[in-house]
Amino acid sequence: MGRLDYKASLLKRIKFINLFLFVLIIVGVAAYLNGINGLIVKGFSLDESKKQLELLANENNQIESKKIALESYGDIEQKLNDLHMVPVDKIEYVVVNDGAIARK
Repeated sequence: MGRLDYKASLLKRIKFINLFLFVLIIVGVAAYLNGINGLIVKGFSLDESKKQLELLANENNQIESKKIALESYGDIEQKLNDLHMVPVDKIEYVVVNDGAIARK
């Protein structure tokens, strides 16, 4: 009888160890899949951010090009002509005598 009890006890221990290892493997696989899923989500997010950065960089380049074109001399000269302004030929400065300044 003692030998049968020992075998039954040994089988229970082996079953417990097997169950523990099985649960440990399942938990490990679940943690691994969760980690991989997180990395995949971050990868997609990074790709989306890179695309958005590229679009914003292109838009910035277009705006810079438009700014440079609007600041060009030819564009400013055309706007001045549209306002019917004339170029200044002779500049005269007003000279103020010291006595003409108001004092308290």
